[in-house]
Amino acid sequence: MDICKPDDPHVGPSTLQIPPEALEQARENLQSLLHKTDDAWIRVVLPFIYDLVNVVLKEDPQRRKRLADKDLFLSNVQHKGENQVFETLRKIVKNNSWEELLEDDIFLKQPDTEIHEQEHRPFSAAAEGAWETDFKGNAAEVLLTTISNSLRKERGNIYARHASIVNSSGTGKSRMVDQMALEIITVPMCLRADGSRGYPPPDQHLRDWLSGTTDRVLVEKKVEAFIYSLLTILLEHLKRIKENNQPMKAFGKSKAGETDVDVIQRQKFLAHAFRTNMSEGQSFKASNQYRQSFYDAVIDEANKFIKRSATEGRHGRAQMPPKPKSPRLSSPAELVEQAGRELCQFIDPQGLLDSDHGSRRPLVILAFDEAHTLTYVPKDKSWTVFTELCRTLQRLVDRPIFSLFLSTAGKLSPEILEDPSNRIAHHELKILDPITEISFDDIAHPADEGQVLLEQVVELDWMSHLGRPLFGSYYDRLKDEQAVLHFAKNKLLIGQSTLDASNAPGVLACLSVRFGLEFNEDVFSSRVARTQVERHMRLCIGATTGFERLVTLAGSEPFLAEAAYELMRFIPDTPVRCLASHSDLNCVDRGRRGELVAALIIMQARDAAVLSARARRVSVCEFIQALLPDLAYEELSKSTPRFWLEGEDRLSFIKTFEHHSMWFNHVIKIERSRLIHVESLWRFITRGAMIICTHCQYGVDIVLPVVCDMTKPLSRDNMSAILIQVKNDESYGPNIDKTLFDHLNPFELGLFSKGQSKPVIRVVFALASDEVGVTFPPARTLVHHSDTFTTFDIWCAGISARTFKQIDERNLASYQFLLERSLQPHDAFNLQGSDDPYLDEGAKVARGHQRRRMAALTMSAS
Repeated sequence: MDICKPDDPHVGPSTLQIPPEALEQARENLQSLLHKTDDAWIRVVLPFIYDLVNVVLKEDPQRRKRLADKDLFLSNVQHKGENQVFETLRKIVKNNSWEELLEDDIFLKQPDTEIHEQEHRPFSAAAEGAWETDFKGNAAEVLLTTISNSLRKERGNIYARHASIVNSSGTGKSRMVDQMALEIITVPMCLRADGSRGYPPPDQHLRDWLSGTTDRVLVEKKVEAFIYSLLTILLEHLKRIKENNQPMKAFGKSKAGETDVDVIQRQKFLAHAFRTNMSEGQSFKASNQYRQSFYDAVIDEANKFIKRSATEGRHGRAQMPPKPKSPRLSSPAELVEQAGRELCQFIDPQGLLDSDHGSRRPLVILAFDEAHTLTYVPKDKSWTVFTELCRTLQRLVDRPIFSLFLSTAGKLSPEILEDPSNRIAHHELKILDPITEISFDDIAHPADEGQVLLEQVVELDWMSHLGRPLFGSYYDRLKDEQAVLHFAKNKLLIGQSTLDASNAPGVLACLSVRFGLEFNEDVFSSRVARTQVERHMRLCIGATTGFERLVTLAGSEPFLAEAAYELMRFIPDTPVRCLASHSDLNCVDRGRRGELVAALIIMQARDAAVLSARARRVSVCEFIQALLPDLAYEELSKSTPRFWLEGEDRLSFIKTFEHHSMWFNHVIKIERSRLIHVESLWRFITRGAMIICTHCQYGVDIVLPVVCDMTKPLSRDNMSAILIQVKNDESYGPNIDKTLFDHLNPFELGLFSKGQSKPVIRVVFALASDEVGVTFPPARTLVHHSDTFTTFDIWCAGISARTFKQIDERNLASYQFLLERSLQPHDAFNLQGSDDPYLDEGAKVARGHQRRRMAALTMSAS
């Protein structure tokens, strides 16, 4: 998508039509927000910059209709280049030229985005429909278990009973909470910013009321009033539900013989009814009337609460005439405690669920969706609406009331950690770790052994249902595979459907999805990983409070991998060149065996074979033909096996693998060697994955699953493999070392059990060899009765066009660079990861040379 130039006829320079007072307010707000201008801070506050600018640009009739939503704004930033945008912002701050920012085209739709808007309408309907389908999987049950455990009374040093649910887009966080709302009374609050698409729709009035001030005293009062009124109004609505429903009246007042089962049944009934009231009839654009009225009542009561508090503070409580039903406690904090106590007593009058030991069932959940909108930090302040909200929730720490903060952004947990409370700072009170468990594979099509064909698993329908539920649920509603694939590209690139090589985060996202890239554990690498989770669909597996420890993963999602493959097809650089020149390469785990380089070589051959065959599934012969140079493949195709099973005919390579097929578009790194056994190997075909083995795996580094007969169902009896060992050691040259092939024995590796043997291909990648080429160990000329399997063996020495067909002069240097890098445990010797803008190349070389001397005898100091 092209960014508008300054001479764009739609919006030219100095054409703002905004009232002076609105401009002045925008200047003040932006100046407050950008009190720091380092890259890390700007990256954090970009969404808030959008919010502030979006508000003021709505005053301009010329721009109002062309305002980009938040996803498109972030996409425009990526397209223009983060570095360029950040430098522009720094210049604007330095020169105090805020109108220049307001005129920037990154906040606007481009002329072709009207088509984008029309394309999005079917997805709005799909989102509404998907929300009403039956929930699958046990993610909601796991969430309830996690919350119940977090409510244990033994956790006596907990700051407050709340936690963030953090993971990437489309992982079903909101839907999971909504499913739990059928069992636990849940108050859903969506605080999504204007212009940011998503479902369910935002509660705009509530969001604007909560975030409408930067005065801490007023914010503190508003938050206390809000929690009090929320619990109070909720209690009123629950009482109304009870009075208006005959089944509930049967419970009547609590009977002496009531059991915990009775309480749970009452809670479930109330939860289901309240959930129905709050969600029935909502649309992509707006919540229903009941929900809007509910929050109008909450805000109205909160405003009255603030007014009463202010009056009492000025005149003294003794001078205030008592009002019917008006609070009579001495402080807002006590009123919050009272409201929580009364709500819990209504649901569980005798406290039968309030266990003193073990897990404790929550009675009420307060769910704040898109909660990162509350994390705006006023200038020179150490607080946010979010931290003030958490402080108020601390008053409910003893009650079985739990709060959830949902977000794709990784900002929530650090915000909790930065709460200025002394007791948190001194670790007297603990914060609950983020919750990262989400729905995955829960709507996948059944994949039972012996029931699925290869032709089924290569279809987009099949792929879309694996992984996160977003794409499969949309596919079921739209039945338009290209539209959903286009949507996946947009999600991967936060709004764009084409990839530009200058879009570094987008390129990294595509590479990560396909090659299972892992990030290092240093602070800078964690920041890159967090950005990939927040904006580019990477999964967060686990995290501690403050993200002191963060575990992320490029999940096995063949649909996303297919989107990434298509995106990278149309950029001039190959994947290896993109990775070798990437600005965040120093954050990527290098793969000490050279397995990442080998995976790049294999995937490039696979991509070439797919293009040639015009099908996602390719034959083994088509893949090997794309992998090896023409002369080497010609020799192999006519050859007979090196070893062959007694009783089998010695057929040529082409005849042996005539019906064998392959399908993969991404990498899975396994942790257990037994997974390469054929009883599990067929499952990797259903996901379209090649396998990189664990570091301690004996003999084999990469396994490419092979289907022996594509007309037969996938099963252990229909599987074989290409077994690859990767060597990044100069001692392995062009001469064949037969012991390496001995280590690739399919029985010793655990590929086959006795009697299961199928023909295999064994390959050694001696990547560090100075001499290059492909050779084949000579085949036996006589029958050898001890041969237990049939194999064709290939020795690939060095990195060259004479070794691998897809390597040419354009990408040779990139392969060599990545291979050399895999031998180094870090990038400290070349200082390329330095963020010092004044460190020139000469200084980097000199300092790197001296650092190598300090690592004596580990590598050459020259």
